[in-house]
Amino acid sequence: MSKEHSLDSTCALCGRQVSRLSRHHLVPKSEGGVQTVALCQACHTTLHKFFTNRTLARQKCTIEALRQDQDIQRYLAWIRKQPDRLIRVRAKRDRL
Repeated sequence: MSKEHSLDSTCALCGRQVSRLSRHHLVPKSEGGVQTVALCQACHTTLHKFFTNRTLARQKCTIEALRQDQDIQRYLAWIRKQPDRLIRVRAKRDRL
């Protein structure tokens, strides 16, 4: 998980301007994925805490599909209000 520094440091999922982005494989590498998007660390961690690699690969493999998930919609409503700081993400109880 390499860090990316750029002039446009906008998270592809939440849309926040942040100081650091990481590369998220839309389909996990373990499932054969190669395409990546730039996410803030909070969004990246949240996706992996909420979903298994299999679910990410088969059902949540686009930004649009992720944004349609009700739990992610609630998360996005919250995260968009947060400043650019370290955010600890708890695992979802019923990880899909």
